[in-house]
Amino acid sequence: MTTSNRRVSFLGSGWIYWPLCLVACTLVALAILGPEAERRLDLEQQCARMQAEVGNLAQARDQLEAAREALQQDPTYVEQVARHELGAVRPGEIRLPQPDEFALTRFQPPADPTPPAPPVLGFLASFAAPQMRLVALVFGGMLLGAAVLFSIPTVEAKPARA
Repeated sequence: MTTSNRRVSFLGSGWIYWPLCLVACTLVALAILGPEAERRLDLEQQCARMQAEVGNLAQARDQLEAAREALQQDPTYVEQVARHELGAVRPGEIRLPQPDEFALTRFQPPADPTPPAPPVLGFLASFAAPQMRLVALVFGGMLLGAAVLFSIPTVEAKPARA
């Protein structure tokens, strides 16, 4: 067996063929799954933002409900609200400028409710870019083609008998 035949038989062996096929199929799968992973990542982030908004709205609703009950049942709270928010004063009183105490107690939404992306999903989403998909598809196709070409058995030429 010549050196080139040994090289071809080694490249066509299972030790090279199956890893090449595995890498090629993985690259093609990454190129196909990339856009879906990006869409899922966007949906998860949107869901997290909506859940945070629902929590914020529930908290605001609870605060408004507590203020409504206090306005209905507590006359001192009614007077306090009338003095601070409406600027009402009793006859003979002088209104002094005061800092807005209610602004400190009002609801402040959180800065960034978006949770970090899972590492696998983030990695798959990086293949959603058209350039990355093209590179993965071309490279995966080339590897798969090379694996198939190396797996084709070669026919050795027999010497002619005289």
